[in-house]
Amino acid sequence: MKIESIKCHAIAVDLGRWYWVSRFPLRTGSELIVEITTSDGITGYGVVHGRPQKEIVGILQALAPEIVGMDALAHEAVWWKIFSLTTTRAGFDLERKTGTPLGESKRDQILAALAGIDIALWDIKGKAVGLPVWRLLGGSNPEVFAYATGGYYFDEGDPVESVYDELSSYVEAGFKAVKIKVGGVSIEEDVERLRQAREALGKHALMIDANCAYDIETATRAIRAFEPYDVFWFEEPLQWFDSIRGLGRLATRTTVPIASGESELTSWACRDLIDLGGVRYMQFDSTKRGGITEWLRIASYCQMNGVWLAPHHDPQVHGHLVAASANGFGVETFTRSDRDPIWEGLFTKRPEIRDGKLYLTEEPGFGVDINWDYVKRYRQ
Repeated sequence: MKIESIKCHAIAVDLGRWYWVSRFPLRTGSELIVEITTSDGITGYGVVHGRPQKEIVGILQALAPEIVGMDALAHEAVWWKIFSLTTTRAGFDLERKTGTPLGESKRDQILAALAGIDIALWDIKGKAVGLPVWRLLGGSNPEVFAYATGGYYFDEGDPVESVYDELSSYVEAGFKAVKIKVGGVSIEEDVERLRQAREALGKHALMIDANCAYDIETATRAIRAFEPYDVFWFEEPLQWFDSIRGLGRLATRTTVPIASGESELTSWACRDLIDLGGVRYMQFDSTKRGGITEWLRIASYCQMNGVWLAPHHDPQVHGHLVAASANGFGVETFTRSDRDPIWEGLFTKRPEIRDGKLYLTEEPGFGVDINWDYVKRYRQ
């Protein structure tokens, strides 16, 4: 079974308002679909959550002729061929051949393109043998714990009472865990947000995500102020330049588990987060960098070190991986259509989220069908 063609479809949907995390706002929901067709007539779909889309599309177009004709089931061979663009002169040679920038500054985008290709190949594997990916990887239970993410900041200020209202709606929908943003206002203001969140959630789990907002001393003050609200995890608390060893120091200053990995590029960096960063929940995103092949390497190291797996975003992909992992904790979901209209619109078939769980199916591959009318409407 050979790779016959590769197409990419970039979509972006205006959210209608700015959703702020600690350091930057989000105004669009976006997804890049990678479509791979094989010589046997099987089509697999991968997704890319990386940015900027235009650069990733350009890299995918440059890569396509390099892997067309390769064995579609040989995911390791395809993975290493693409990864070698970041480690050998192959990247320069392909740049000179295609005119597409592939230098050191494009590692992030190359790994995002690799993610989309690799995920599509795993979709093909499942379809080739007639199994969902969660079964292909050895899973036995299609029900995966899911938490909801919300509690963003807004341009017009942060109406604290809205945190209570929003989180109450998640509890009413059956979620047993919710994550909110911190680090975008003063510690004192965030304490009030956490107080409202805890009141809304009752006994349910409250995660907090700083999106790399703090230096280590401010993070220490913040988490000590937040601890009375029974925080389940403290996600990506530290600024990018000290996000591993500094994280390890922070982990010794609090009883709240540290979660991280969403921003990392490779399994090597995730290894260091475990060995040096004190991370207890790994959030590596296979749709942003590296794909499932890389995610599985990380999952194995996490299991050997007692670290739980809680990948970022795209539950229709990550649910399969968590379901097949002994140390799988759960998946992140964005169930409000104003924050994530793509989840509602992109698929004509997908897993169902209800009562705080993701329910996978027996459909082969990832069990999704694409709504091509939606893709056409929001194509970039």
